[in-house]
Amino acid sequence: MSESQSNAENFFSDLSDETSQSQSSVNYSSYSSVNTTQSTTENTTNQSNFDKVVDLLNNTSELIKDIDTKIQKEANNNIKEISRILVTVKNEILQKTKQLKKDKGDLKQKSKKKVALLKKKVRKHKNEKQEIVKLKEELFKENNRLRKKLKDYLSEDDVVNIATDLTKNWINHINVQKIQNTLKNSQENQLIKEESIHLQWFFNKRHQFETVLFHNKGKNIIKADTPKSIGGHGSAPTPIEMITYSIGAQFTQTFVYLCSLRNLSIDGCYVESIVQTNMKRILGIEENEPLVTMVKVTLAVQTKSNQEKINEIFEQAKKICPALNFIRGTINCKSKTAHKKSGRLHQRKEKNKHILNNIYLKNVKKYHHKVKKQGIRAELKSSVVHGSWECDNALKAGQFKAIISYSKRETEIWEVDSLQDFGGTYNAPTISQLFLSGIGSCYLSQIALAASMNNVRLDELSLDCSLDVDYSKYLSKEINIESNELLKTFDNLAFNVKLASTASEKVLKLVDKQAANKCLGIYMANNSVPLSITLKINEKLDEKYLLESKKESCDIM
Repeated sequence: MSESQSNAENFFSDLSDETSQSQSSVNYSSYSSVNTTQSTTENTTNQSNFDKVVDLLNNTSELIKDIDTKIQKEANNNIKEISRILVTVKNEILQKTKQLKKDKGDLKQKSKKKVALLKKKVRKHKNEKQEIVKLKEELFKENNRLRKKLKDYLSEDDVVNIATDLTKNWINHINVQKIQNTLKNSQENQLIKEESIHLQWFFNKRHQFETVLFHNKGKNIIKADTPKSIGGHGSAPTPIEMITYSIGAQFTQTFVYLCSLRNLSIDGCYVESIVQTNMKRILGIEENEPLVTMVKVTLAVQTKSNQEKINEIFEQAKKICPALNFIRGTINCKSKTAHKKSGRLHQRKEKNKHILNNIYLKNVKKYHHKVKKQGIRAELKSSVVHGSWECDNALKAGQFKAIISYSKRETEIWEVDSLQDFGGTYNAPTISQLFLSGIGSCYLSQIALAASMNNVRLDELSLDCSLDVDYSKYLSKEINIESNELLKTFDNLAFNVKLASTASEKVLKLVDKQAANKCLGIYMANNSVPLSITLKINEKLDEKYLLESKKESCDIM
């Protein structure tokens, strides 16, 4: 049983192996036939695609060849055009170069000719100068020779008589004949003269501002500064001193003019003028208090003439003196300010943080605190100036002079004169010019101070100031002393301010308003100031009148 079973199992296992082999052979043959069909189809498709790609490549190469040909042609054409243009430009440059060389040669020749002519002129001028020097020497010798002859022929009395004839029309250093001729030959409207000045504020100098006053002998540069307590350097007379000087000089001139027109001789005429200001108003502590509290003028006259006539003339002078009428508040006053925006190139840079617009703010604040704390003891300050009229007829430089001392060691002598048509020699500035300088510099300093207190930096600041002087009333002989009518010998005061800043228009208008409220000139022109005018005749003079002028206070604006 066991053997038969094993044989049967072997038979069936062999049969199963054969069956599996036959199945596998059938499957392989069928797969290979399918694959052969698919590969044939793919080869056909690939061949057709390849042919298309070859055709495209052939077409593309032909297009590229055509494009290259066109580009080459255009490039050749452009190169030809550029070369043609370059040749043209080159020819033009060569022509211009030739022309420039030719012009250069012509200029050289012309310059050589001009240099030669100039050399000839220089030689000629040198020769003329030498001839002039020789002529001067000859004239000097001839002059000395004639003087010697004159000494032989003329006595000392004859010389005195000749000098007397030359000055016979002069009384008290005033050419009366010239005044009479002017009044006779001029109409009333021709006797109104406009005085004008220009003031410039400096931001980097020791003095804050200056003006140039012209006269027959040339010009005077008037410098002004504010005291250290109000932000200045104290390096020059203050604006208030200029005004004080002008008031005294103007009243003295008016008095002497009236005496001279009436043939009254004066041996000596001295004046003391005082202007008292309220520092609280200037510093902005009290805006409603009077700015100028008092003006006092004392005239001391030495004369042998009739004292009644002298007193009468004194009363007339009080009525027609231009400066006194000005401070009585009878003047038309106009102010105009032109604001300009500062450009970047014109903006300044302050070197010191305590200094703004050439105003030392630390000192201003310190003095402000002092005045506010001390009250009445510090609020009123007086400026005092003494001067004298040159009564002799020696025709010196100026008719009136005073010594102004603006520091402990420094002083200046200021001289003023009158126009030739009005009895002077005009060898020095007029009183009206100096008066305008004082008023204008006062206004300018207040603008700078107000701007600095409002922390506004100014890049430019200048002022033009003008005033009409009516000489027909000033030199009038017929004046009614008893009449209360005041004669407007000064009128039409005008300020034109020019300033540049980066500040807004609103802030600059505030600065203008504050400056106008504190300006001495504008206040006097619009308000009546208390006046005290005194005459002393043939009294013994104190030393202070004899030009030993000393300023009693520096704390003046």
